[in-house]
Amino acid sequence: MTPPIVGAIGSPFAPSFSRPRDNRLALSGLGMIQAVGAAAASVFVLLAIGVGSPSQDRPQHPPVKQAVSGTGADFNSCAECHDSKATGTVVHVAVQAGCDACHTVEQDEEETNVVLSQPGNDLCFACHEDKRPQSAQLFLHWPVRKDRCTACHEPHSSPNAHLLRRATQSLEPATNLCLGCHNEIAAQVQKPVKHAAIEAGCDSCHITHKSEPAGSPEGSFHLAKPQPALCLDCHDVTTPEMAKAHLDQPIASARCSECHNPHGSDRAKLLNNFVHVPFGEKQCEVCHAPAKEGRIVLNEGAQRDLCIACHSDLQERVEKAKFTHAALRDKSGCVACHSPHAATYARQIRRGPVQLCLQCHSDLARARAEKTFPHRPVFEQNCLICHSEHTGDLPKRLRAEVNTLCLECHGSQNAAKFRAAGQVKLFGDAVAVESAALAGMRILAISAGATRGHPYAAHPVAGDNPANCLTCHLPHAANGSAKLLVTESPTSTPLCVKCHK
Repeated sequence: MTPPIVGAIGSPFAPSFSRPRDNRLALSGLGMIQAVGAAAASVFVLLAIGVGSPSQDRPQHPPVKQAVSGTGADFNSCAECHDSKATGTVVHVAVQAGCDACHTVEQDEEETNVVLSQPGNDLCFACHEDKRPQSAQLFLHWPVRKDRCTACHEPHSSPNAHLLRRATQSLEPATNLCLGCHNEIAAQVQKPVKHAAIEAGCDSCHITHKSEPAGSPEGSFHLAKPQPALCLDCHDVTTPEMAKAHLDQPIASARCSECHNPHGSDRAKLLNNFVHVPFGEKQCEVCHAPAKEGRIVLNEGAQRDLCIACHSDLQERVEKAKFTHAALRDKSGCVACHSPHAATYARQIRRGPVQLCLQCHSDLARARAEKTFPHRPVFEQNCLICHSEHTGDLPKRLRAEVNTLCLECHGSQNAAKFRAAGQVKLFGDAVAVESAALAGMRILAISAGATRGHPYAAHPVAGDNPANCLTCHLPHAANGSAKLLVTESPTSTPLCVKCHK
């Protein structure tokens, strides 16, 4: 029996970030000395002090001196309290240009506010236009996409290059800027076998603002160079030792991460933890003929046919299925999703269970990048919670009819499952999800099979009007409401009047 698909709890993506509600700061005394004037760091200050209405009690910035001309603030006087902002190993050129490059002052008899001249990342992009996200950059570094330049960069001065908040050389998340967000990588670098390049710093291999070519490993992982050129900067594949280790197969043009983890591993030589049996036992001849003219040669030619020679059960399923994953019909076949050698993830899938799907499903990659309200199972857990990976009897290889599918989680019949600790088995034990991962999920007062009961008791949920859950809700992400309404509206009124005119 195929083991259940386990929903990934540690998302392969960096955590989501929320945008501050405005760009206004009202501080005084020590708070001002420590924080105000943060040109693009308003996010952190707002988190520290909160964003309140004018009627709330809050510390006030002392009045700002007026310029000699009598109009406007005397920004030169800022240094009297904030001289530390202009000192450090690396000082932002905007600081040298003057505080008014990024700040304005709003002052009346009641209060003084120091305000950023533009909100969020727009202030940064005023000078760094080349870093502004473009619509084609679906795998852009998350802080850039989510309005958080200051998650990585100090706006005034820093002891680190590029005004980074922390260095990138440490193996500890508390002191390594990158590992503070990338939990999965942080766990890998604690493995017994570590890639020596890690100690040189994450930026020895990665350029954080690079996301091209779109969809390629180089763009998706922000690599300084494509593989194997990046690896060959340090590793000489022409030595006899390397040739022997790779059984004389031509590796000068291979993608090294096909077999090796670039961060850390439990296995010698940084081999990925999930290994294809023939590869693990060095039985290369099972799949490969001797190299010819410097090229790798497969025994059976077509890649899917080669896989099916061993995995005959998959061929039977494909022949009987009503719907088959398009990747299985592609020339590359099984290896489009699975590594034939070794991988970081179970079943030797090439990437995390969400990212793997997004590589081909660019519409969902765009939704992940641009939509405000994502459906959590889609982007935080596993696409295979709802879809079968290879074949299925329903369109889009859904695990059940639409309403039954949605109510498997949102229906009242399974509410107790999600309150218990540990894994929740769904769809006849075909899927396992950690109950804690869906904490806060809304449970509806109806159960699977119901024809009425949402959003109120007599409202139909099946039939011609509405046909099913997708009549009213988007399945993946929306901008208007956390309810994922198809109208992309913050309230249900536009949705209701579509039928109740």
